[in-house]
Parts: sequence; structure tokens; C-alpha cells
Amino acid sequence: MSTALLLPAGCAHKRPYGPGQGPAEADLLGLARPQIHALQVPKAKVVLNRALRGNMAFIAESPGRFRGGVEFAGNELVTLAFHEQGYALRYKLDMFPTGFYEGPPDDCAVQALLGISIDTEALVSLMLGGAPLIAAPFEVVSQKWSRKKGWEALVIRNDRYVEELRFEWSGSQWQFVGGQLWARNGKETGQRLWEVQHKSLKKHGDVVLPDRTLVSTPTNKRRDDLVTIIYKERNLDPAFAKGRSDGGDGGEDGGDDGAAEGGDDGWDDGGDDGWEEDDEWEDDPPATPAAGAAAQEAQGEAAEGAAAEGAAAEGEAAEGAAAEGEAAEGDTAGDEGDAPAEPAPPESEPAPTEAAPPKKDEGPAKPPAKKDVPEVFKLIPGNLKVQGDLCHRAP
Repeated sequence: MSTALLLPAGCAHKRPYGPGQGPAEADLLGLARPQIHALQVPKAKVVLNRALRGNMAFIAESPGRFRGGVEFAGNELVTLAFHEQGYALRYKLDMFPTGFYEGPPDDCAVQALLGISIDTEALVSLMLGGAPLIAAPFEVVSQKWSRKKGWEALVIRNDRYVEELRFEWSGSQWQFVGGQLWARNGKETGQRLWEVQHKSLKKHGDVVLPDRTLVSTPTNKRRDDLVTIIYKERNLDPAFAKGRSDGGDGGEDGGDDGAAEGGDDGWDDGGDDGWEEDDEWEDDPPATPAAGAAAQEAQGEAAEGAAAEGAAAEGEAAEGAAAEGEAAEGDTAGDEGDAPAEPAPPESEPAPTEAAPPKKDEGPAKPPAKKDVPEVFKLIPGNLKVQGDLCHRAP
């Protein structure tokens, strides 16, 4: 049960640490990253705007691979797959023509699946228990405890966005529980783009994951669009993520086609199962301090050991030279007491050597080959009509 339910209305949440003893920025940012690398959810519920309900199943792999679908009573409604090379969509609803759509990577495909506007990597991070972090480099604007809401709020920004990340003290550790994103308008905070929440956090082995995830995006209507995903079953060690030597074919478990399992509820407008009322979603953007904030850039991967390779190469060259020298001494040295070899007669002047032809210009270096996408993250049209690229259709 949430501690908020035990507090009288208007009661402030006491800060869980003493003055100057709050969590470090780097620690909070680490908690905002995906909690696991890959996930298979064979059974979940998805609810749109408290009215439309469906069964959902999906697989996800950090940082940006996903394949999932929504069905009603065993009938596929929409299935989406996306990865670093593009997206594919099987669509059987009525917002646009039924068919199979595909194209280069584009965030618009997520809206076709869930009815909300959020980018692909943000969705994957959410499904893996993390936050949809803005791209580096970014800076920390502020960090403070919210006595009203009972969470630690960390505000970061880059040249395009301002993001608030929220962390609750649970048991003996901090947990990421939600956040908001705004577009940046110069030095000001502009339009709110989305708000996310992780609800009912529970321990699964060594990680803590939510039982449900909520995503809200603003509309021109009175209420925001709101999607709730309720996780019924989860596999934190899916077969498709084990080893890539076979090109990514995940076997029986990894071969899930993205369509949901089960057909007990489907899309309906009755009841309140799986829903909570809106509980204090904040719309106000965070205040931006006048003073400059501490810079916070994403850490890059460590550089390869080029010096070690160079040293190894020099060692090999030295050994080769020594071996050649020993061979030369063995060839020329005679037994003790032998007379020195007579000097070789002078040779005629050698003919001038032709200069080696210049190397052929091979042009710029070829880009590295694209990484193969595992088959489990690909989608085929089946019996659906191929409609082209949904995200770049002519109006």
C-alpha cells in the first residue's frame, strides 16, 4: 500500500535524509537507466484512456529493439517491430488503411501501436524499468526533495529538452518512479511532451521493476491521452537475448511473433479493472535557476588499448629482427682457424631500378558493415497489403 494513503490530506512528506546528505546526481542518473538488458512479456494488459482494453505481448532489448502486438479475443489488431535499421507495422484498425507498413527508423510508429507520441528508445527504456533519458550532453539544473509529492526531483536539460526525473526512497534504496519532458524554448521551458510513471514497484531477483507503467501525452482535448501497461507475466532472461552467433534466432521462446497471448478481456469499455484515478500528475515545469548548473555529460565507453597493441607490435618486430640477425651470423661465420673469405669480385654497375608505381587511390574508407538485426525483431506482411511508409505518406 502506498504511504501516501496513510497520510492526512495536505500532510508533508518528511525528507528521508539529513541536510547535505541527499543522493548524488550520478547515482540517481544510474538508477534512471534500464534495469535489465532484455525482457520478454508473454502476457500484459494495455488500456487506452480508461476505455479501450486489450491483451498485449512484447519483447524488448536495450537500447532500441522492440516487437509487440495488441489483440482482441485472439484476433490481431496491431503489431509493431522496430530496431536500429527501421520499423515494420501490421495494422488492422481504422485510423488509417489496413495493411503492412515499413520504413526507416521513425518515432511515429509507436503512436500507431499505443496511441501516444513517444520516441522508440524511450519506450524500450520504460519497458525495461528505466527512464527515457534525454540525449547527452546534458546538464543538471536542480535537485530537490518534494515535500508535497514525497520524491526527489532531478531536473536535467540539453539543447532541446528539459526533463524532470523522480525518485522515491523505498526500503533501503532509491528507485526511479517517473518523470516529465518539456520542449526547450530558448532559455525557457516550453510545451510539455509526456509524463511517465512506474507503479507498484516489486523486487524481481536482483532488480526492482514496476507492475504497471503509465504514459500520458497532452492533446487538444480536456484530458491527456493516457496509456497503462499492466505486466502479468515477465521473463527477465529471454532466449532471444542469449548469444548472437546464430544471427539472433531466439529459438522457441525467442520466436514469439509479438502477438499477445490469451483472449479473456480484449477491448471493452466496461469496469475499472487495472485502473487508478489520476493521482496528482504535475503539469508545472520546473523552475530554471539563474545561476549556471553543474555540467553532467553521459559517460562514453573506455578507449581501446591501442598502446598495448602498439607495444605488442614493436615487440614482435624486435624479435623478428633479432632472429634475422642470428640467422645472418650463422650463415657467414666459419669454424675457428679458417681463413677469412676472399672478398667477392666487383660486380658490374646495377641497372637503375624503376620507381614503384604510385598506389591506386581507393577513395574514402568504407563504413563498417551494418550489424545484423536478429530475426525475432523483424516482421513480414503475411496476407496484408503492403502500404509503404506510414510515417512519410503523402497527405
